[in-house]
Amino acid sequence: MRFAIISDAHLFQSFMKNYDPLYDFRTALQEIKKGKPDALLIAGDMFDCKKTTSTYLRHYEGEGLMMEVRNILTEFSIPTYAIRGNHEKEEVMKGLDQTVENFHYIKNDWARLGGVSIFFMDTHYEGELYEPNAISQIIRQLISSEKFKEKLILLSHETFEPFPNSLPREVIEEARKFFDWVINGHMHVWNSSAYKIKNVITLPSLLPSRLRVGKYWIEQCTFGVGDKNPKFEKKESPFGYAILDTENGTVEFRPIMPSRWIVEISMDVTELSLKDVFNRFRDILNEFNGRKEKDSYVILPEIHGLAIFVASFVGEVFKEYPDLNVEELRNNTEPSITTASGKMISAPRLDPEQLFEEVEKALRILRDELSENVRIELKTETLGRILYAIRDSGLLEKLPPRTTTRLEYLLNEIIQHLNVEKPETFESDLKSIIKRVKE
Repeated sequence: MRFAIISDAHLFQSFMKNYDPLYDFRTALQEIKKGKPDALLIAGDMFDCKKTTSTYLRHYEGEGLMMEVRNILTEFSIPTYAIRGNHEKEEVMKGLDQTVENFHYIKNDWARLGGVSIFFMDTHYEGELYEPNAISQIIRQLISSEKFKEKLILLSHETFEPFPNSLPREVIEEARKFFDWVINGHMHVWNSSAYKIKNVITLPSLLPSRLRVGKYWIEQCTFGVGDKNPKFEKKESPFGYAILDTENGTVEFRPIMPSRWIVEISMDVTELSLKDVFNRFRDILNEFNGRKEKDSYVILPEIHGLAIFVASFVGEVFKEYPDLNVEELRNNTEPSITTASGKMISAPRLDPEQLFEEVEKALRILRDELSENVRIELKTETLGRILYAIRDSGLLEKLPPRTTTRLEYLLNEIIQHLNVEKPETFESDLKSIIKRVKE
């Protein structure tokens, strides 16, 4: 049997601006199909239930995206077998199983494909509640209760080394004695010998998603403190899939070049002034801005070292390059702001009056963004009335500590000044939204 294996595209996440992951998903499956695999295995987290780390997809948004996913999988036509990852809803997997003929969701069960038996183990990952020892017991029970003569694969979506709270090495060793291949999603990094054990495989992200500094770049620019000029380096795409040939026992990584070129800028700012940092970023961004391919770039800026300035101010320089897709700054610096006497001082903060003044200046911008992004038409005077009401009520000074309660108080204050008729379901909808807000 010849399997193509993919994982962790997190298709519905919107971490990157101006990126259509479904376009790349269709392109990737078309490329995989050309290799004529007998089946496609999905090791979890293909269809993320969130738009951002804190915002869930609305039902109608998810259904609109799933219509396209169903079309893509149907066009692919090759038998596809999937487990659920920790960012997926089981209802989505079952829905695909019921509506796409060649898609099969298998939960904690065996499937025999050709001369190969595969155990599809649904994810047990639960963030801080994750219990590696509990997963270890499940694996031990699994390998002690089944007897096979054919080739065996374990497909999983768990935490492996070198990450904290990972499955113990001895459990993976036991599993490897039973299974010919242990293949795991969730890690977002290709490794054909995890735990330094042959055929214990961690899969890469099929497509750009949840990008981490230092891992997912296709081009990297580094600028050390002692460097006179930035250094540029390119490498093979870290995104892609695996091809497993069970007849000859080979497994290999096949890179996918996404439609967005992931660029990482990493700068050491130790003892540099803010002006120096601005100038260094300008040197780098001028280089990218002069390239013909700049529209396809996603630029991830990162700073580290000892900062003698307020790091959040660095983002101002990116506004000088509206034609470049520069993501939010990753700040890994340690503050080193001192007075002449040698005392450490904290970054300057706005007092409440200064904050209200800044918001008041931005009311026109807020009005335009509401109109453009969420189709809400409000006059600047209405927004001003809401702002003054919040200020004059002293609400911010007496807000309770819980995030959800603070949100409820503020929303109620805002709604009072909108002068709109509330729908019958308003109160229940408001409570439902507030409950989904995490501390």
